Amino acid sequence: MTLENFRAIVRAMVPGSKSSVIADTVLDPILNAGVVDLTAFCELLPTNKKFNAVADQGSAANPYTLSSALGDFLVQGGGGLWWNSGDGDSPKWKKLSPRTIEWLDENRPNWHEISSGSPEDYAIDGDNLYIVPHPSDSLSDGFWNFYTKLPTDMSDTGHYPFVGSTSKLSHLEIFDFAICYYARWKIIPMLGQDTMNDEFNRNQNLYVKERKEKHDLIRRRPDLDQTAKWQGPVIR
Repeated sequence: MTLENFRAIVRAMVPGSKSSVIADTVLDPILNAGVVDLTAFCELLPTNKKFNAVADQGSAANPYTLSSALGDFLVQGGGGLWWNSGDGDSPKWKKLSPRTIEWLDENRPNWHEISSGSPEDYAIDGDNLYIVPHPSDSLSDGFWNFYTKLPTDMSDTGHYPFVGSTSKLSHLEIFDFAICYYARWKIIPMLGQDTMNDEFNRNQNLYVKERKEKHDLIRRRPDLDQTAKWQGPVIR
């Protein structure tokens, strides 16, 4: 569906949400927020990108900023983060171990002060990326990250979700009604209805159920082992 279709269907779903009450300038951001939620939860736009290693960056005092290093980062992917332990001419990719801040505090309590070295672990806290140990030298395209990217907002009536353009991703059309259900759920309080009432809770549950059903459907691959996971770069 296009943005124009979404507007019409959501307003048909929600009595009282005509454009004079819920303007397009209000409805469109809600629809786009639903696309972001689906993309993050279902990992719908997997991608990967290399970024530069900067000498002495990645430490507790000087972390990388994911929104700057990658630009379109939304959530981390199963492929993880890789470090080029070789050089630019002869890369040798090493997968770093994913950690939490809590794990580092408990198992590597000196990680805040540890000196630079060959990276082993990484942790993501909000927009911050920590490398432990952080590299001592700069290296162009020294890191290779596998993640889910941020979708592009729909802003024109002919735009499709996820891409924000007139070129649709057909395999993601199964999420169209999940986007509608998200918008219906979020619009209810704007019409003066208590967010704790039955209708609000029912709409929230319908969205969550639809999201899960379509998530399970898009992950269904009869031609592959059901335990198959995202893979990082193939090292030969």
